[in-house]
Amino acid sequence: MTSALTRVRDLAMLLPEAAERDEDGAPTFTVADTPFARLRGDGVEVRGDDGGWATMSLADDADWALIEDRIAHSWELAAPRGLLEAGGR
Repeated sequence: MTSALTRVRDLAMLLPEAAERDEDGAPTFTVADTPFARLRGDGVEVRGDDGGWATMSLADDADWALIEDRIAHSWELAAPRGLLEAGGR
């Protein structure tokens, strides 16, 4: 069985210029040094349109299609304009 971290990592690292780093003991995914997803407890935090963070559960019944979409949208919010204009995701 694939761990939630592995699934989140696989989704995040598909995005252009994504990188992973450790932030306060938690895996954090960045684009141009700006975080767009981070694991916290039993969830993944993603950026929202309001600039805040929203937590999505990674429980056994998690909606992985929705998680994938939210991670990608969070990446779009964090990515530099030039990267988006170059084709983004």
